[in-house]
Amino acid sequence: MCSLEDWKVVEECNDDNNNPTVWTKTINHEKYGKYCWITFDGKKYLVEISRVGDFVVLAKCKSLKSAKRWVSMNLL
Repeated sequence: MCSLEDWKVVEECNDDNNNPTVWTKTINHEKYGKYCWITFDGKKYLVEISRVGDFVVLAKCKSLKSAKRWVSMNLL
């Protein structure tokens, strides 16, 4: 299992107070592609992948830690 801390913050997506709202990780998954993202929508943390130029939500989590754990358990 990979560390929950090896995610990169997408700085250009920070909110007006410079708080992170998007994190990315290389997953190299045969079905879901090379990368996944966690996006905070103001209420939930969305685990997303890119498919044909659009983002697809795979999971909705209550915390960033649980979203990272979901990725670790399901995509790595």
